[in-house]
Amino acid sequence: MASDFGDESGEKLFDWMLRMGQDAGQDAIKASAERLRDAIRNIRGQMNEEGPEREGGAKEFARLNMSEFEELPDYATLKEIIDERLNDAAIEHDFVKVDGHEHLVFRVAAAPEVDEVFANLEKDVDRAAEQAIEQHEHDLTEQRDAEPLEQKAQAAKAASAAAHESKEATRQMERVEVKTR
Repeated sequence: MASDFGDESGEKLFDWMLRMGQDAGQDAIKASAERLRDAIRNIRGQMNEEGPEREGGAKEFARLNMSEFEELPDYATLKEIIDERLNDAAIEHDFVKVDGHEHLVFRVAAAPEVDEVFANLEKDVDRAAEQAIEQHEHDLTEQRDAEPLEQKAQAAKAASAAAHESKEATRQMERVEVKTR
C-alpha cells in the first residue's frame, strides 16, 4: 500500500481514512476526507501568519495553527503523517503549543516547500478516500459472503413468509371490500 503513495505516511493516511469509515461507512469516509481537505486548504492559507521576528525586523520563522487538525478524529496520526512528510522533504520543523493549540513552526525560507508538502497531502486525501471506500465495500462483501448458507436460507425463508403474509392480508382486505359493496 505504501508504494501507492511512495512513502509510509501515505499508508498511514489510507489507514486513517479506513478507520474513520469502519463504523459509519462511505459517508463517514467522505465526510472525514472533506474535513481533512478543508483543514489542509485553510492551513495553506495561513502561510503569511506572523512568527517571531529577528533583530533586523524580518521574520525568520513561520507558525501554522494546527487547531483544525486537532478537531479531527485521531489527530495524533495526522500529526505523524505531516511530520513524516516534512521530514521526507528535509524541512526543519517542530510542533509547539501556543495559546492551548499546537502550531507547526518552520523557517520562512521553507514556506514554499511546506506549501508543496500540504498540496501533495491534499491530493493524496482523495486517493486514500477512494481506496478506503473500495476496501470498506470489499470488507462488507466478504462479511456477507462469509455468512453461512443456512443463515442466508433462514433469512430468505423469513422474508418470503413475511411477504406471503402481507400479500394474504391484502387479499383478505380486498374480499371484505367486495362483500361490502
